Amino acid sequence: MLILSIILLFLLSTALSFSLIELGLVAYGVWGFTQSVEVSYLCGFEICYKDVKGSVPDVVAFLMFCAVWSTLASAAALGGPLFLHSRNGHHHNRWLAPGLIVLYFLTWVFWLAGFADLANIIGTYGTPIMNAVLAFAILSWLLYTALFILSFLAIFDVMQGEWPGYLVMKSRSATDGPAVSSTPAYTGAPGEPKYETGHELTA
Repeated sequence: MLILSIILLFLLSTALSFSLIELGLVAYGVWGFTQSVEVSYLCGFEICYKDVKGSVPDVVAFLMFCAVWSTLASAAALGGPLFLHSRNGHHHNRWLAPGLIVLYFLTWVFWLAGFADLANIIGTYGTPIMNAVLAFAILSWLLYTALFILSFLAIFDVMQGEWPGYLVMKSRSATDGPAVSSTPAYTGAPGEPKYETGHELTA
Protein backbone atom coordinates (compact mmCIF):
# COMPACT_ATOMS: atom_id res chain seq x y z
CA MET A 1 0.00 0.00 0.00
CA LEU A 2 1.31 3.46 -0.90
CA ILE A 3 2.37 5.86 1.82
CA LEU A 4 -0.41 8.34 0.94
CA SER A 5 -3.06 5.64 1.36
CA ILE A 6 -1.67 4.77 4.79
CA ILE A 7 -1.72 8.44 5.85
CA LEU A 8 -5.27 8.92 4.54
CA LEU A 9 -6.46 5.77 6.29
CA PHE A 10 -4.98 7.00 9.58
CA LEU A 11 -6.31 10.56 9.25
CA LEU A 12 -9.84 9.53 8.23
CA SER A 13 -10.07 6.86 10.94
CA THR A 14 -8.88 9.38 13.53
CA ALA A 15 -11.31 12.01 12.22
CA LEU A 16 -14.18 9.53 12.49
CA SER A 17 -13.17 8.60 16.05
CA PHE A 18 -12.83 12.25 17.11
CA SER A 19 -16.19 13.08 15.55
CA LEU A 20 -17.89 10.34 17.56
CA ILE A 21 -16.17 11.51 20.75
CA GLU A 22 -17.18 15.10 20.02
CA LEU A 23 -20.73 13.96 19.35
CA GLY A 24 -20.88 12.26 22.74
CA LEU A 25 -19.41 15.27 24.57
CA VAL A 26 -21.75 17.75 22.90
CA ALA A 27 -24.74 15.47 23.52
CA TYR A 28 -23.83 15.40 27.20
CA GLY A 29 -23.53 19.19 27.17
CA VAL A 30 -26.96 19.49 25.53
CA TRP A 31 -28.41 17.21 28.19
CA GLY A 32 -26.87 19.37 30.92
CA PHE A 33 -28.17 22.62 29.46
CA THR A 34 -31.72 21.30 29.14
CA GLN A 35 -32.00 20.10 32.75
CA SER A 36 -34.42 21.84 35.08
CA VAL A 37 -32.85 23.90 37.85
CA GLU A 38 -34.61 24.86 41.05
CA VAL A 39 -34.44 28.62 41.56
CA SER A 40 -35.39 30.44 44.75
CA TYR A 41 -37.12 33.81 44.77
CA LEU A 42 -38.93 36.06 47.22
CA CYS A 43 -42.70 35.90 47.19
CA GLY A 44 -44.00 38.24 49.88
CA PHE A 45 -42.30 37.39 53.16
CA GLU A 46 -41.41 33.86 52.12
CA ILE A 47 -38.90 32.20 49.85
CA CYS A 48 -40.48 30.31 46.99
CA TYR A 49 -38.95 27.87 44.55
CA LYS A 50 -39.63 27.12 40.94
CA ASP A 51 -38.08 24.90 38.31
CA VAL A 52 -36.44 26.66 35.40
CA LYS A 53 -35.53 24.65 32.33
CA GLY A 54 -32.40 25.75 30.52
CA SER A 55 -31.94 26.22 26.79
CA VAL A 56 -29.16 25.05 24.51
CA PRO A 57 -26.80 27.86 23.41
CA ASP A 58 -26.52 28.40 19.68
CA VAL A 59 -22.82 27.53 19.61
CA VAL A 60 -23.48 24.16 21.27
CA ALA A 61 -26.24 23.39 18.79
CA PHE A 62 -23.89 24.30 15.94
CA LEU A 63 -21.16 22.07 17.33
CA MET A 64 -23.69 19.24 17.49
CA PHE A 65 -24.31 19.79 13.78
CA CYS A 66 -20.55 19.84 13.14
CA ALA A 67 -20.09 16.54 14.97
CA VAL A 68 -22.90 14.83 13.04
CA TRP A 69 -21.71 16.28 9.72
CA SER A 70 -18.11 15.30 10.40
CA THR A 71 -19.10 11.75 11.36
CA LEU A 72 -20.99 11.27 8.09
CA ALA A 73 -18.33 13.04 6.02
CA SER A 74 -15.40 11.04 7.38
CA ALA A 75 -17.30 7.76 7.03
CA ALA A 76 -18.19 8.57 3.41
CA ALA A 77 -14.67 9.79 2.57
CA LEU A 78 -13.22 6.60 4.04
CA GLY A 79 -15.70 4.03 2.77
CA GLY A 80 -16.41 5.47 -0.69
CA PRO A 81 -12.88 5.41 -2.17
CA LEU A 82 -12.11 2.04 -0.55
CA PHE A 83 -15.27 0.51 -2.04
CA LEU A 84 -14.57 1.91 -5.51
CA HIS A 85 -10.94 0.81 -5.28
CA SER A 86 -12.01 -2.75 -4.49
CA ARG A 87 -14.37 -2.70 -7.50
CA ASN A 88 -11.70 -1.21 -9.79
CA GLY A 89 -13.79 1.93 -10.17
CA HIS A 90 -10.87 4.31 -10.66
CA HIS A 91 -12.66 6.06 -13.53
CA HIS A 92 -14.86 7.72 -10.88
CA ASN A 93 -11.86 9.87 -9.90
CA ARG A 94 -13.02 12.56 -12.35
CA TRP A 95 -15.96 13.56 -10.11
CA LEU A 96 -14.89 12.07 -6.78
CA ALA A 97 -11.66 14.06 -6.42
CA PRO A 98 -13.34 17.51 -6.68
CA GLY A 99 -16.18 16.25 -4.48
CA LEU A 100 -13.81 15.21 -1.70
CA ILE A 101 -11.99 18.55 -1.85
CA VAL A 102 -15.29 20.43 -1.48
CA LEU A 103 -16.35 18.10 1.35
CA TYR A 104 -13.10 18.60 3.24
CA PHE A 105 -13.23 22.36 2.75
CA LEU A 106 -16.80 22.65 4.05
CA THR A 107 -16.01 20.50 7.07
CA TRP A 108 -12.89 22.57 7.71
CA VAL A 109 -14.95 25.78 7.65
CA PHE A 110 -17.59 24.32 9.98
CA TRP A 111 -15.04 23.28 12.61
CA LEU A 112 -13.20 26.59 12.34
CA ALA A 113 -16.40 28.57 12.92
CA GLY A 114 -17.51 26.27 15.74
CA PHE A 115 -14.37 26.21 17.85
CA ALA A 116 -13.63 29.92 17.27
CA ASP A 117 -17.09 30.90 18.52
CA LEU A 118 -16.88 28.58 21.52
CA ALA A 119 -13.38 29.79 22.43
CA ASN A 120 -14.57 33.40 22.24
CA ILE A 121 -17.48 32.67 24.60
CA ILE A 122 -15.85 30.55 27.30
CA GLY A 123 -12.39 32.14 27.25
CA THR A 124 -10.37 30.62 30.08
CA TYR A 125 -13.36 29.98 32.34
CA GLY A 126 -14.99 27.01 30.62
CA THR A 127 -16.20 23.89 32.37
CA PRO A 128 -14.24 20.65 31.88
CA ILE A 129 -16.86 19.38 29.42
CA MET A 130 -16.75 22.56 27.34
CA ASN A 131 -12.95 22.55 27.39
CA ALA A 132 -12.97 18.98 26.09
CA VAL A 133 -15.47 19.93 23.38
CA LEU A 134 -13.21 22.82 22.36
CA ALA A 135 -10.10 20.61 22.32
CA PHE A 136 -11.63 17.95 20.08
CA ALA A 137 -13.09 20.62 17.81
CA ILE A 138 -9.61 22.09 17.29
CA LEU A 139 -8.12 18.64 16.67
CA SER A 140 -10.84 17.85 14.13
CA TRP A 141 -10.14 21.15 12.37
CA LEU A 142 -6.44 20.26 12.15
CA LEU A 143 -7.25 16.82 10.74
CA TYR A 144 -9.41 18.25 7.98
CA THR A 145 -6.75 20.84 7.23
CA ALA A 146 -4.33 17.98 6.57
CA LEU A 147 -6.89 16.06 4.48
CA PHE A 148 -7.64 19.13 2.39
CA ILE A 149 -3.95 19.70 1.65
CA LEU A 150 -3.26 16.02 0.89
CA SER A 151 -6.13 15.92 -1.61
CA PHE A 152 -4.53 18.73 -3.60
CA LEU A 153 -1.11 17.09 -3.43
CA ALA A 154 -2.61 13.86 -4.77
CA ILE A 155 -4.53 15.26 -7.74
CA PHE A 156 -1.53 17.37 -8.81
CA ASP A 157 0.77 14.32 -8.63
CA VAL A 158 2.93 15.69 -5.81
CA MET A 159 2.07 12.54 -3.84
CA GLN A 160 1.01 9.36 -5.59
CA GLY A 161 -2.35 7.92 -4.56
CA GLU A 162 -4.09 4.67 -5.42
CA TRP A 163 -7.68 5.31 -4.30
CA PRO A 164 -10.32 6.91 -6.54
CA GLY A 165 -10.59 10.52 -5.41
CA TYR A 166 -6.84 10.81 -4.82
CA LEU A 167 -5.56 10.13 -8.32
CA VAL A 168 -4.04 12.61 -10.76
CA MET A 169 -6.65 14.65 -12.61
CA LYS A 170 -6.18 14.14 -16.35
CA SER A 171 -7.94 15.77 -19.25
CA ARG A 172 -10.07 13.67 -21.55
CA SER A 173 -7.59 14.09 -24.40
CA ALA A 174 -4.79 12.72 -22.25
CA THR A 175 -6.68 9.54 -21.48
CA ASP A 176 -7.96 8.88 -24.98
CA GLY A 177 -5.92 6.83 -27.43
CA PRO A 178 -4.21 8.36 -30.47
CA ALA A 179 -6.50 9.37 -33.27
CA VAL A 180 -6.66 6.96 -36.19
CA SER A 181 -6.08 8.59 -39.57
CA SER A 182 -8.86 8.11 -42.07
CA THR A 183 -6.66 9.05 -45.08
CA PRO A 184 -6.88 6.29 -47.70
CA ALA A 185 -3.71 4.44 -48.61
CA TYR A 186 -1.86 5.57 -51.72
CA THR A 187 -2.60 3.23 -54.62
CA GLY A 188 -0.70 5.07 -57.31
CA ALA A 189 -1.77 7.41 -60.08
CA PRO A 190 -4.05 6.16 -62.84
CA GLY A 191 -2.07 4.35 -65.50
CA GLU A 192 1.02 4.08 -63.32
CA PRO A 193 2.68 0.65 -63.45
CA LYS A 194 1.91 -1.46 -60.41
CA TYR A 195 4.20 -4.03 -58.88
CA GLU A 196 2.68 -7.10 -57.31
CA THR A 197 4.50 -9.78 -55.42
CA GLY A 198 5.17 -12.82 -57.55
CA HIS A 199 3.83 -11.15 -60.70
CA GLU A 200 5.36 -9.35 -63.60
CA LEU A 201 5.02 -5.64 -64.19
CA THR A 202 1.56 -4.74 -65.40
CA ALA A 203 0.32 -1.54 -66.96
